[in-house]
Amino acid sequence: MKVVEELESLKSEILEMHKVAKESVRLCFIAMRGRRDVVKEISKLEEKSDKMEADIHDHCARILIRFHPFARDFRFTMSAIRMSSAYERIVDLAQEIAIYECKFREKIFEAESVLLKMFDLILEGYSDSKKLFELSKLDDLVDKAYIEAMEEIESSFESVDEILAIRHIERIGDILCKIGARLLYAIEGNWVWIK
Repeated sequence: MKVVEELESLKSEILEMHKVAKESVRLCFIAMRGRRDVVKEISKLEEKSDKMEADIHDHCARILIRFHPFARDFRFTMSAIRMSSAYERIVDLAQEIAIYECKFREKIFEAESVLLKMFDLILEGYSDSKKLFELSKLDDLVDKAYIEAMEEIESSFESVDEILAIRHIERIGDILCKIGARLLYAIEGNWVWIK
């Protein structure tokens, strides 16, 4: 394979991992609403993401060794390593959230559509990198839901599991911003903090 074909293959792997991470987040919110049947689905996605991360790391190593890419190709290959690890962490967090069994405050469900929109913006960022700057505003909404939910918990504490789940949701938003920053670096060569 030529380097262009290898990089396209790598991009496809990253996009597939993106889908797995997004689906795990979608399912964790379903589990939070009491649908325990989706926990097994998320566990399968977690196992899949572990393998995908290892495969992507291996693929990146082979590209670096075989082709010695430079400039944009090098940045994308190196960013793919970091992005795959970030996606794998999102799936881990979604799995942890899904196994918590407690009543969740409605406030935190406000983050659901925002996180899913953040996934969509990252996809759009492949063709229009300026879209990635919108991640920061959306992450602020996730942070707002987190802060308001924590304030509610302070006044009527019920479960440590709820606190952990809310913290994980906030962390997923932060990780998505980091993925966006990595993608922006890969595309434009500029390191920008999206937060």
